[in-house]
Amino acid sequence: MLVLLKPVVHTLEQRSVKPRIAVLVDQGPGMQAVDDTGISRLSRAARWLVSHRAALESRAEVNLFAASGGARRLSWEDLAGLRPSPGVLEPAAVFSDVVNSGLPVSRVWLFSDGAFAPGAALSGGGSTHGAFKDGGPRAAAGGAALDSLSAPLDAFGVGPQRELPSVAVTEADSPDFVFLHSRFAVSAAVEVSGVAGRELRLRLLQDERTLSEKTFRVERPFEVFRATFPVSADGLGRQSFRFAASLADRKAEKSLKASRAFRIEVIRQKYRIMYLAGRPSMEYSHLRAQLKGDPNHELVSFVILRNPEDFSPVPDNELSLIPFPATEIFVDTLPQFDLFILENFAFHQFQLPAAYLENLKRFVSRGGALLVIGGSQAFTKGGYRGSPLEEVFPVALVPQSDDFIPGLFKPAVAAPKHPFLQMADTPEVSLGLWNSLPALDGYTRFSEVRPGATVLLAHPAEKTASGAPLPVVAVREFGRGKVMLVGTDSTWRWKLGGGLDWKLSSFYGKFWSRAVQYLTGSLELPKVKFSPLPDRMPAREPAVLALHVFDEHFRPVSGAELDLRVVWTVPGGAQRSPAVFESEPGVFQVELSRLAEGTHRVRAIARYRGQPWGEDSAEFRWEGGRGDLTLNRRGLKDLASRRGGKYSDLHQVDLNAALAALPPSRREQGVGSRRNLWSWPGWLWLIAGLLLWEWLLRRRRGWL
Repeated sequence: MLVLLKPVVHTLEQRSVKPRIAVLVDQGPGMQAVDDTGISRLSRAARWLVSHRAALESRAEVNLFAASGGARRLSWEDLAGLRPSPGVLEPAAVFSDVVNSGLPVSRVWLFSDGAFAPGAALSGGGSTHGAFKDGGPRAAAGGAALDSLSAPLDAFGVGPQRELPSVAVTEADSPDFVFLHSRFAVSAAVEVSGVAGRELRLRLLQDERTLSEKTFRVERPFEVFRATFPVSADGLGRQSFRFAASLADRKAEKSLKASRAFRIEVIRQKYRIMYLAGRPSMEYSHLRAQLKGDPNHELVSFVILRNPEDFSPVPDNELSLIPFPATEIFVDTLPQFDLFILENFAFHQFQLPAAYLENLKRFVSRGGALLVIGGSQAFTKGGYRGSPLEEVFPVALVPQSDDFIPGLFKPAVAAPKHPFLQMADTPEVSLGLWNSLPALDGYTRFSEVRPGATVLLAHPAEKTASGAPLPVVAVREFGRGKVMLVGTDSTWRWKLGGGLDWKLSSFYGKFWSRAVQYLTGSLELPKVKFSPLPDRMPAREPAVLALHVFDEHFRPVSGAELDLRVVWTVPGGAQRSPAVFESEPGVFQVELSRLAEGTHRVRAIARYRGQPWGEDSAEFRWEGGRGDLTLNRRGLKDLASRRGGKYSDLHQVDLNAALAALPPSRREQGVGSRRNLWSWPGWLWLIAGLLLWEWLLRRRRGWL
């Protein structure tokens, strides 16, 4: 019966339970630095703990963890042999491991130099320092893990005991991509120490040209200054910027200065186009409809319906036509446009000042695009010969005013490998489409092709005055801008030809779309692009790269529509396939793990709608962990403040005050001992005694 019931006797007793502390020792590469104490930061932290072990254990139950890419349990004996790891402290992983250890803690102590993983959990915008803020998914994960600790966190800074004068640009926050002509903000954080009473100067530079600057008065021994600067995106492509911080007085030490470079990719959102036509025409009607029908175009068009020499039987103030706004077009609003189109426009008829054409020339030299379409009122007859605008043309104009010749002709492809003329997947198919087009009507005679210009389409028989093939379509770069010349106003015939051959049905629209993209620089802009990388990646794994993929209008392309391949070449030449995740439509996260020191190259190749779409490469140098990082007091203070704890430099720790912050030991009733009655050996002796007593009793009474 006892064996079946298995009774147990518990003896209860009162006992004292100490609060539990989780002690995290930062094992990152910065902890190998030897400061003014003569030993490494990691050794200092370990020695401090060992020297105060008795006091700690008398007051609390201590659980030791080594913290870097995660949290690993330690014994007191392990502290002496603890070595720095190559990966910096990843707070999200460390806090999660502490929570998942199953040991409820009353307080967390972190011994660290504050060299957290940039952009991972305690910083944003590529900073090496800082507390939780807008750092993306990793920051959110780190913040959630920190909140889940449900215990105050005290931070103990392990670094130099003497605060040396220093200036450091610790953050440079900026977008990866911005739209052309937009205004955006960039911000910086500057840490200064040991220079109280002096002035700090912070400048924003682009290509070593100062865009803006701010000055701050340093009032305390250690301060962090933040500044935001507005910037205008005036040029396409990758733009280089730099924050430069220094002391403002003339006696400033050369060593007390710092800078931080960053890059921003500028792309187009919409093309702003001004279209000025000299008279109504089929070319104007079809081209205007084509440009206006594209949602990526902002078109302002103006067509001349009445020239100055045209007779009108009624006064001008009774006409429904608006006056020609020449000043508004050529002066006031010109800088607002990306592309200016002049189609068969006779400039001399309106007796406009030559300064207007000089202004248009300046517009091109500063990065604007110009498209000049011919006709019977254009070029020499339109009054452009000898004008400032002729200087930007790809050709020189003939002196004769009758430069436009009517007649049908089929233009010949003069530059078959030029990217603008690639209207199909292969050069052979593209050339076949060009040869299948209907004939054009009318062309313009030119004197010669200017040096540096490229003739794309030429007349099959006519020559220039110098004997070269007569250009029909020619392009040229002038200053920072581009110019395209079309010597005929009959490309609308290509659109009508699409009704006869389905292969040509989209040719007209594609031709002019590519013309706009080429002139504005977007045709050469890659549609597959890595976000700008620093020259040296931070020492943490995985290294994360962001890849952007756009369609022809620079709208994000989702992964479901792409065939994306990423190749990672490690130092030594071996190739790997990294992990790739789509973080949002058109943005792909490439994660690189098990990094070796040296130069790494990552190449992305994309196919879209079954066609090759583009590729891009990124290169960076990974050097492992650095042991020369400064003590990040601000980051540690922010971290402790968020969890209701305190910060102190290790050499200034008041141990009694730190232990006093712990909750008191609590009395609880617990099981002091436990006896299993069913397994007690005395039961055998008791049973044996009972059997013996029964035998003696029976014998005495004569029953045996």
